[in-house]
Amino acid sequence: KKALEFDGSELDGRTIRLDESTPRQGGNTPRGRGTPRGRGTPRGGGRGARTPNPPSANIFVKGLSYDTTNESLQEAFSGSTSARVITDRETGDSKGFGYIDFSDVASAEKAMKKMQGAAVDGRNITLDFATPRDNSGGDRGRGGRGRGFRGGRGGRGGPRGGGDAAAANKGAIQDFAG
Repeated sequence: KKALEFDGSELDGRTIRLDESTPRQGGNTPRGRGTPRGRGTPRGGGRGARTPNPPSANIFVKGLSYDTTNESLQEAFSGSTSARVITDRETGDSKGFGYIDFSDVASAEKAMKKMQGAAVDGRNITLDFATPRDNSGGDRGRGGRGRGFRGGRGGRGGPRGGGDAAAANKGAIQDFAG
């Protein structure tokens, strides 16, 4: 209410306009773009539990301590065949997530039940079954965009077709009289 005293006054040469807000009718209506948070996709925003991936022999782990190593991660999961902490290519620092491999799906399911929410190196972890990687190599998860945003023909500049025709048209706009 005190702010309403400034209605109509000037600040930096501009008039300030203030109105008192009124509460929304109905109380719990969605805000923003007409939908609750999230995008309507199965993996949507942060509301509710998302459906876990189907069981596989590989487990995805997130919430790892940045001090966790491949060895300490594998030690935390008895029965695992290998463990990988994902690191940044340039710095070599952990990204805080990783993968644990098991010899079979049953072993992975057992470990998942036992370790979901458990602490590894002082941090509570979240687990999900990993989706299998396709071994086509390179370009994982880029959505088939081809070679870069402009189709791999080099962005702006450089020859864009037309060859000498472009040089012949140079200055054509200035010469147009009509």
